[in-house]
Amino acid sequence: MGGYMYKKAMEVLNKFSQNGYLAYIVGGYPRYSLLGINTKDIDICTNAKPMEIMKLFDTEAISDVKYGSVKIIYKNFKFDVTTFRKDIKYEDNRKPIKIKYINDLKKDLLRRDFTINTICIDKDGNYVDILGARKDLDNKVIKTVGNPKNKLKEDALR
Repeated sequence: MGGYMYKKAMEVLNKFSQNGYLAYIVGGYPRYSLLGINTKDIDICTNAKPMEIMKLFDTEAISDVKYGSVKIIYKNFKFDVTTFRKDIKYEDNRKPIKIKYINDLKKDLLRRDFTINTICIDKDGNYVDILGARKDLDNKVIKTVGNPKNKLKEDALR
């Protein structure tokens, strides 16, 4: 897998690293990559806070800093970047209304919906699989991160 957009995403990860931050490609792209499916949907997570992200990169006005999410533009490519966070409280069974920024990748991954969405790629192109998602992917199992009843109640779209 790879492609030009992936190379630019790796440059973004390295720019974070050069500025003292951790950053990973997360979610669909690593999952699809392991399955051999091409995609250009690349999301990034980092321990940099939204204002720090906006100092490093050009951003769009539609960035949602309230949720720790920033849309950056890097060499004409757009990436959604989220700050590591813990969701404290949800509203309308859809959106977190209270979040806490954290500095821990594993804790950020624990807030996500399904294990197969927790695989990451680091700045060196290595897969990071803290929650055993690759096993679930290989076994064609979709499993929630944590208690399924709670996860589905938090966000009804799941």
